[in-house]
Amino acid sequence: MRFRNTMSQYGVVSQFFHWLVFFLVFFMIGLGYFLDDIPKTYQFLAYTTHKLTGLSILALMLLRVVWTLMNQRPELAADTPLWQRAASRWVHFLLYATVILMPLAGWVGSVAANKAPQLGNVTLTLPIAPDKNLVSAAFQMHGFFAVAILVLVTIHVLAALYHHYVKRDTILRRMLPDIGRRQ
Repeated sequence: MRFRNTMSQYGVVSQFFHWLVFFLVFFMIGLGYFLDDIPKTYQFLAYTTHKLTGLSILALMLLRVVWTLMNQRPELAADTPLWQRAASRWVHFLLYATVILMPLAGWVGSVAANKAPQLGNVTLTLPIAPDKNLVSAAFQMHGFFAVAILVLVTIHVLAALYHHYVKRDTILRRMLPDIGRRQ
């Protein structure tokens, strides 16, 4: 088990960030979609959970960016066409950007609506005055980023499955834990 990436495998820290953020984002998109359908009695808890989980994703993504910049990236197979290399870079860049921008947009919208996230007695606010126009714009962007993430994740998953089942290369396996796998 390696903590850092190698030329052929993502390390355990990169895998941890990848899968934790994936599951949190998956949970958040589902929760966000049904927030207004949750009974009024539980809405405060649901919105608080949504806001705090979103800020956790933001923090994890910022740590992930730092970790990614400090590590090498496993190489693609030598026979990978240039367009696939470029597509891979763009999809990864856009995934990182949207998963960072989505919670930022939600946070800005919440603060502008005068409903900043609360963690116990601590209000997680920003230097933003209440502003209905900003609330509308921020939550419109928040929704746009949700759709963008779904599209990008779909492309990402389809590409991984293509590599695994059609090309039969190691692209997918290098992001999976090596439990029980021979070295």
